Amino acid sequence: MKHIPEVERAFAELPERVTAAQIAEATGRAHIQNWVKDPTFPGGEKDHGGRTVYRDRDAVWKWYAAQPFARPDRSGPRDLETKVLSAQPSQVLLDTTELADLLELTRRAVNKYTERYPASETKDPFPSADADGKRSWSQVRAWFLRKNDPMPTAGEGGARDWADVRVWLLKRADDGSEAVGGRVYLDELGLTVGQRDVVERARLARASDTSVPVEWLAEVLHLEEPGQTQWLAELLDLMDAGHVALRPQAPVTAQGLRRLGLTSLAREFGLKPETIKYYTRAYTPEKCDDPFPAKDDRRNRDVAEVRAWLIRNRKLLPAEPNESAAGA
Repeated sequence: MKHIPEVERAFAELPERVTAAQIAEATGRAHIQNWVKDPTFPGGEKDHGGRTVYRDRDAVWKWYAAQPFARPDRSGPRDLETKVLSAQPSQVLLDTTELADLLELTRRAVNKYTERYPASETKDPFPSADADGKRSWSQVRAWFLRKNDPMPTAGEGGARDWADVRVWLLKRADDGSEAVGGRVYLDELGLTVGQRDVVERARLARASDTSVPVEWLAEVLHLEEPGQTQWLAELLDLMDAGHVALRPQAPVTAQGLRRLGLTSLAREFGLKPETIKYYTRAYTPEKCDDPFPAKDDRRNRDVAEVRAWLIRNRKLLPAEPNESAAGA
């Protein structure tokens, strides 16, 4: 993101009516999708029935100059904890630009965290991006909250007091446990941000040679359904190995490589074929932001992707691969 004097000069060189691409370039953004969703952002009109929307340059500049992130003295990383706690992303996975916009940082600042805290040099690296360049918001959120809240130090014998560790593990366990505006945020693993914070802290504790009983962890996370303790144990093992998939999917084994047709998918998850058909019709890219996984050229779908979708949309319990948690 450019400094305000740079943006002002860039706007002065723009025509009176500007496109989204021109606004993004002038302000140093990859896109302005988040701004367009803001009801206070100047509206526009399509030119002669075309698809490109044009907005009044001066109105956009006035809006931009009034935003907190445009102030010459805008707050920096010191206020990140406040921003992290108040952030309400509309997606569970964010790319670098989306993450920077959410926290009012530059793309370079986000990338700096990756460079400064690599997995090769620290037991608590900055969350890595997936193949599409996206990071788990709840994982990033938990990481930022830990930076000013380190794990209790070990005693003279090298061990940490369990009572202190337990308090630290549960520091933010209640975050996101209540609905905001009638909606509870669930991440790509089907967890609230508070539950994910506990899981991420448990991962770090285990990496630092501090034992965290899985049964206790499942209990405090309220994972009380049959099989969920095993699911949690497998998740932590994957984290220990350093390769938890960041695309929306629950922890799985080699099943993640399987692709099945509609009828076999239904049998895999204990559903009726008609239910799967309903999901394919009701959850399409045109109708929602999280469509049902697409089929390949052989009309098959990836089992792991379907399982992840069912979990995210509360159709399947995270630890119950063969039992539906909700009907169509």
